[in-house]
Amino acid sequence: MKFLQFFLGATTLAGVILPILSGCTVKHAYVAPEGLLSVLGPFPGFSVADLPDDWIIKKNGSLDVVQLRVVTKDGIPSLRITNAEDSFIIVRRTEAMMLATPYLSWSWLIEQPSTSSYHPVRMVIGFYGGASKRRPVSSPPFRWLGSSLPTHDRIISLTWGESALQRGTIETPSKDSTNATPSYTVRGGRENTGAWWLETVDLSDLYHKIWPQDNRAIAQVVFIGIEAVAGHVPAPVHVSGITLSR
Repeated sequence: MKFLQFFLGATTLAGVILPILSGCTVKHAYVAPEGLLSVLGPFPGFSVADLPDDWIIKKNGSLDVVQLRVVTKDGIPSLRITNAEDSFIIVRRTEAMMLATPYLSWSWLIEQPSTSSYHPVRMVIGFYGGASKRRPVSSPPFRWLGSSLPTHDRIISLTWGESALQRGTIETPSKDSTNATPSYTVRGGRENTGAWWLETVDLSDLYHKIWPQDNRAIAQVVFIGIEAVAGHVPAPVHVSGITLSR
């Protein structure tokens, strides 16, 4: 636990935010010279009611303030996300070459398991540039967001499975599917809830397994965030220390 608290505290200092100009000023989070990008600490003063300019929060319906709260859980500052009747997503715009910073790390604690199938709260990562057709797409699960998300051509969801045995599995939607993105089960199981878990995923390796024909060398990570899917029993999740590294 002491190592985890040290890791989370250190990563909050690694991110550098710079403006990028494209007609109007849109802020992105850039990788620091040491090869780290702290996406979410959450740092002191972080508030979902007054998000920094490089963050986006959108909802498909209503959103109660208690569904997104910065709290301290077991001595660790975290963002507590609770799903409800309507979907919502919170992401940070990033600009990072995937091969330069392929490792995504974070810690999470599931307060209670999902009643069925995958947990309704999951990590989402958006990419752009590597797809063979090189054209932006509107991902069907996020069409209700309009043009709010940064331009992207690939999305991966990182999920908590119903069973611990699902860990490490990749599921890709069929060609006829209109409501899903590829997903990777990072961990799962009722027996693993109620405890902090430190995770690290190699995005480059995962991306290649899902889209082997894409050019990873030019793919960028353009957003990282958390989605809460509607239509499930509320199941709070604590997330802390989201970091990209090389």
